[in-house]
Amino acid sequence: MKALAAVLSFAFATVILAQTPAPVPTPKPDDAKPERLRKLSKRERKARVGKLEVRHQDFVGDTEPIMLGPELDTFLTLETDAQRDSFIDDFWRRRDAITGSTNHAFKDTYYQRLEVAKSQFKAVASDRSRIFLLHGPPVDALRTDCGRLLQPIEVWKYDRIPGIGSHVRLLFYKPRYANDYRLWNPLGGSIAISDLLATESASFQGDPAAARRMASDSASPYAYISRIQLECTNGDEIMRAINSMVQSRVDQLKLFEPPQINSEDMQKMLRTMVIANPNAPKLNAEFSVRYPAKDGSRTDVQMMLLVPRKDVTPAEVGGAEVYTIDVTGEVLRNGNLWEKYRYRFDFPGDFEGDKLPIVIDRLLRPADYTSRIKVTDANTGAEAVIETPLQVPEIFTPTNVATGFSPSESDGLKPVATLPARSVDEIRNDFTAQETRLRIVPPDDEIVSGIQTIETMVTGNSIRGVEFWLDGRKIAVRRAPPYALDFDFGIVPQTRRIRAVALNEKNEPITGDDIVVNTGTDPFRVRITSPRVAPRLAGPSRVEMDVSVPDGEELQSLELFWNQTRVAEMFDPPFVQTVTIPATDGVGYLRAVARLKNDTIPPTEDVVMVNTPAYMEELNVHLVELPTTVLVNGKPSSHLTEKAFKVLDEGKPVPLAKFEYVRNLPLSIGMAIDTSGSMQPRMDEAQKAGAQFFEKVMKRGDRAFLVAFDTEPQVVQKWSTKVGDLHAGLAKLRAEESTALYDAIVYALYNFQGVRGQKALILISDGKDTASKFEFEQTLEYARRAAVPIYAIGIGIRGNEADVRFKLSKLASETGGSTYYIEQARDLQRVYDEIQQELRSQYILGFYPAADVKTGGKWREVTVQASEGKVKTIKGYFP
Repeated sequence: MKALAAVLSFAFATVILAQTPAPVPTPKPDDAKPERLRKLSKRERKARVGKLEVRHQDFVGDTEPIMLGPELDTFLTLETDAQRDSFIDDFWRRRDAITGSTNHAFKDTYYQRLEVAKSQFKAVASDRSRIFLLHGPPVDALRTDCGRLLQPIEVWKYDRIPGIGSHVRLLFYKPRYANDYRLWNPLGGSIAISDLLATESASFQGDPAAARRMASDSASPYAYISRIQLECTNGDEIMRAINSMVQSRVDQLKLFEPPQINSEDMQKMLRTMVIANPNAPKLNAEFSVRYPAKDGSRTDVQMMLLVPRKDVTPAEVGGAEVYTIDVTGEVLRNGNLWEKYRYRFDFPGDFEGDKLPIVIDRLLRPADYTSRIKVTDANTGAEAVIETPLQVPEIFTPTNVATGFSPSESDGLKPVATLPARSVDEIRNDFTAQETRLRIVPPDDEIVSGIQTIETMVTGNSIRGVEFWLDGRKIAVRRAPPYALDFDFGIVPQTRRIRAVALNEKNEPITGDDIVVNTGTDPFRVRITSPRVAPRLAGPSRVEMDVSVPDGEELQSLELFWNQTRVAEMFDPPFVQTVTIPATDGVGYLRAVARLKNDTIPPTEDVVMVNTPAYMEELNVHLVELPTTVLVNGKPSSHLTEKAFKVLDEGKPVPLAKFEYVRNLPLSIGMAIDTSGSMQPRMDEAQKAGAQFFEKVMKRGDRAFLVAFDTEPQVVQKWSTKVGDLHAGLAKLRAEESTALYDAIVYALYNFQGVRGQKALILISDGKDTASKFEFEQTLEYARRAAVPIYAIGIGIRGNEADVRFKLSKLASETGGSTYYIEQARDLQRVYDEIQQELRSQYILGFYPAADVKTGGKWREVTVQASEGKVKTIKGYFP
């Protein structure tokens, strides 16, 4: 008790002497305020809220404890109920992103808490209610029974509050002459202490000098504590709560802070909505709409905007001028926001027309809609807002895939809409008997190996044969339907490109399709879905693209190029553009480049060759890259120059075409954890060590996935940049059944297909393989092809298990990784530190194979020598 008295005496003295609260840091100016978003006054907010529909007024009132000021101002700036509904969806989605939840789980939890708060507390805006809404129910809530000494008091206990700490105690009290509880504020000096005292015991109430004397008198605090502890129910807890709040008085300022969001979210919200700027110069724009084609059950709505070139100001850089038009659009149905989109159109400064043509394609089901479009000169801010009804009809007009337009229309060329080949039903729905088309039916399995029959679907009367190509080499020709071929994809899955080219009666290519199988699970991809094979294409041609974006990431833009000229930049699907292909240019290419807002993830692209004279064998001369670590005295070196290295390809020296020392590049990490029954005693430690690894290693731009394996492997967390996602995956691990070690290695490495940059697979197991379909040699071949360093960690593998140790070491050394043998999972942290140190500091050596090295050849051994230290890198490559 004396120790508690001493602590409390110090705490009380600290509070009393701190008559002036600690200064609160002045907020930094918000340099990223959204355009046209200004801070509204209380009077303006009240007036605008009063004009809202009841449901939107309820939303503002319900979310007041967690809504930030910029969010409220943004919400009150929106012009339509549809925009407000969209804002509300984004509001909850942002909270899910912050907390790592999904599917509006945050919203569900919040409204559950809100119902409880409304029933248990006098006002939603009260301190207890706000704490309850922000941090949830306490694990324990204690009330005092000490009317002679203290005001009514509640102590709430939390195991943890983010930003505050663990084992948090909060003290609420009911002030004299008040009817509700407040959170006690220890920054009030003597007044703060006297606030807690009942009238009978507050002999020094309002007398700071008396309070100061009590704090300096060693007997008084002891006697006072003794009375509370003896006479008050839960007296010890009260004193612990007082001391806890005194110690955390600065962090206490964070208790009422709602979840913070990126101010860029509000800027994005306004950019994606059609909101007129009353101060913007006016821009003239002619609007027209037509419905030229169908896409399955949907109609292509083609909206044309003509903007006078004289009304637009070009930007000039280095003598080159460019007109840039931003388009923001909304499609409403029955007053609800059906879809929204954004585009950016660039026109060269020497554009000859008097009006800049802007074509917007949207795919809508037949119905009545309202279109709202804002057209903005990006250089001056001049804008036009156009609102018009759309009566979308059902279209039955057949089209011609060879040109991308219907040849029989009297009012001009009309684009064709096609779908990417995804399923037999989708392909069939996209076809009509009069069209000349060919589509490859994709295999049912995500991972393709062994002998597989590749089928096609064709329509039209012009096709007389189909050529089949595999990885740039012509395999066979089928002269009669059904046009199908059996392909041998090998035992282990590899990335393979299949092309089918339709031939006419003159044996000339007329159309076709291609697909790539075994492409891995990298979630960031772009694909030009139409055209895929275009032997003869000229004039206005429709180009369709598809983009896959990782969870938690946002697309920055999708650019479309004809050869090296950018023809469009898009921001929202569907990604459809009409490109004029010059008739005289001969061979060319369409290139789609997708970028994420997260600039640490490199862009991805897809290329389609157009007007190729013949389908010849492709020569894939690729740069062989060797991620290399040099250990000097057991630590990675960073001072070696290019001259310090020598690379041997099958024993012959080769010149370096690339040399680079990289440090702290973004990492792409896979972790495969053995969850077989034998891991049961170690699973808890392995989970904790895995969590520590991700917490310590994962930095901005890094990403990882998690695979568990027993009888068979499974992804428990796909690629993610969020540590919380990976922790959730670790929490799902359960130890049972046998060990499919080799299957797990192949399956985990498959996820790296198409992934660039620094990669590593961390493999954790405690025994030999007992259940895999793949053999060790097959697994080793796949690991060599994947070229991903494997860091194999054996837990509890005895020294006499020579075969197990040999195979793990072979897999690691051949791929440039390492092998570690430990006795307990708690030793993993030391291993993780070494792995991270290696991955963050590497040399990248690159060379081109000799001209006589044929694509598809056998494994070639590579040796890297350095002037000093131990070299670790991959041991070879498949050309």
